[in-house]
Amino acid sequence: MKIIVAPDSFKGALRSGEAAAAFAAGWRSVRPGDTVIEIPLSDGGEGMADALCVAVGGKYLPVNVHDALRRPVAAQVVIAGDTAIVETAGANGIELLAKAELDPLSATSFGVGEMLDTLYNAGFRKYLIGIGGSATVDGGAGMIQALGGRLLDKAGNAFPPGAGGGILRDVAAADVTALAKWRECSVKVACDVTNVLCGVSGAAHVFGPQKGANAEMVLTLDANLRHWADILGDAADSPGDGAAGGLGFALRYVLGAEMVSGAELVMEYSGFKRELTGASLVITGEGCSDEQTVCGKLCACVAQAAHAVGVPVMLFSGALRGDTRSLEAVFDGCYSIASGPGSLENAMASTAENLRRAGANVARIAGKL
Repeated sequence: MKIIVAPDSFKGALRSGEAAAAFAAGWRSVRPGDTVIEIPLSDGGEGMADALCVAVGGKYLPVNVHDALRRPVAAQVVIAGDTAIVETAGANGIELLAKAELDPLSATSFGVGEMLDTLYNAGFRKYLIGIGGSATVDGGAGMIQALGGRLLDKAGNAFPPGAGGGILRDVAAADVTALAKWRECSVKVACDVTNVLCGVSGAAHVFGPQKGANAEMVLTLDANLRHWADILGDAADSPGDGAAGGLGFALRYVLGAEMVSGAELVMEYSGFKRELTGASLVITGEGCSDEQTVCGKLCACVAQAAHAVGVPVMLFSGALRGDTRSLEAVFDGCYSIASGPGSLENAMASTAENLRRAGANVARIAGKL
């Protein structure tokens, strides 16, 4: 029997490669003679670089940058031939901050710009950029500063490096002429978020609370992002502009980046569709599944691709929430791996063991069929 284990990351607990390894280990402990293919996937968020590094045989390149609070951090990019694969969360990621440190008014994407500047100066002109998992709502202003752009106040004075979402309302002009060279590069942004920059479906309202914004901050950040878009002279209403706190907007409008489906891109590079030939079952999973899972998220994309060639798909999630009927319509089986009542912290700490146990249990059932 050939089994494909192709999960997303279990956010805050395991990267997708670790999740795949845990489930596969459980399966192999019961049915060691089966062919179990581990294909870690991502939709452009945390784990994308790792997943693609495995898929394309790339190599890691360490880059010293700053996190969202301007503290030194060692990030890694993946180099595959002439292409740099960048996971922006390595610089502005929410995983790099403690919950008490979340500050969307001050958090900056400056470190993302440092990553890109280092790569450009090293000669790279082709980029695949995953922008999920950010702690920022700065509209990409910090990134623009790190790439040589200047943000000016009413008196014509430049703001210091590291702009956060809180100062955007005070920006009177932006000089981005130094970034014109980026339009000669090939920049693809892996992003499955379709939110625009501003408004009720924008970066501040939808994602701000996850990054520490209270109700008042959300309104402030949304107004600041609208002002920022006006300063740059764009409507900021393209799908994906609101991704990563507006970093998607800056990448598209200022750097000329192309938005692509993160899930489809990683599945293509990983060889997932090729491996479906001869497969008996696909296992996918994520940290939490609900009605949003079926709206173009990675696990649903996995199911769609597998079902197109007649392969059943089972979803194993850290938690199933809400009305599960939408999940049941997409997956051939959907299950929570939680072992019982307990705290979120304990559940996350037990993710690897719960996945291993789930793998062993499903393998036992498969052996009876």
